[in-house]
Amino acid sequence: MYPITVRMEGKKVVVAGGGKVASFKIRPLLEAKADVTVVSNELSSSIRELVEAGCVHWIQGTYERNDFKEAFLIIAATDDKDLNIRIEQEASEYQLVNVITDPERGNCHFPAALKQGKLLIAVSTGGASPKLAKHIRNQLQEHYDHTYEPYLEFLNECRMLIKERYEAKAVRHQLLAEILEDEYRLSRQKQEQFKERIIRETVDLR
Repeated sequence: MYPITVRMEGKKVVVAGGGKVASFKIRPLLEAKADVTVVSNELSSSIRELVEAGCVHWIQGTYERNDFKEAFLIIAATDDKDLNIRIEQEASEYQLVNVITDPERGNCHFPAALKQGKLLIAVSTGGASPKLAKHIRNQLQEHYDHTYEPYLEFLNECRMLIKERYEAKAVRHQLLAEILEDEYRLSRQKQEQFKERIIRETVDLR
């Protein structure tokens, strides 16, 4: 499998199945602003709440091939393994398909993911052991904690600031390397001092 992150905003996603497993897959997609439709006779309480809130579309009934015709991503998450395989087989070769009941099938997998703001770390075992992937993800979470969310915002702001104000690549590299030190991640004061220093130095140079 080739690792890639995909911009899902506005992309049509169709989920076959309305149970607990399907609900786990839907919420991250909504966070990514995907356009999610669920095809199922019944819905779990959590998915029903999303439908009632207008966050998810619901096609009540059994699987029909036309339900998936325009989907960018298809998630086969019913409790019927044969139906999930059929959904995969009837999908276009240009569609992304994830088969919940069989990691060997489909052309995309969902890794165990750790997200802290702009920081995204994904762990996959290629379907060999989803539990191990989650275990590694949990271990990483102990190190890459909530402090990384504001820190990444700081790094992004500084990258743009440095790129705008310094032409010399060596200077840019030195400054960007400096703010990777933990003292900047752990101190908002140090972050502000660094940005003030950049502005002051470049004003002086001009």
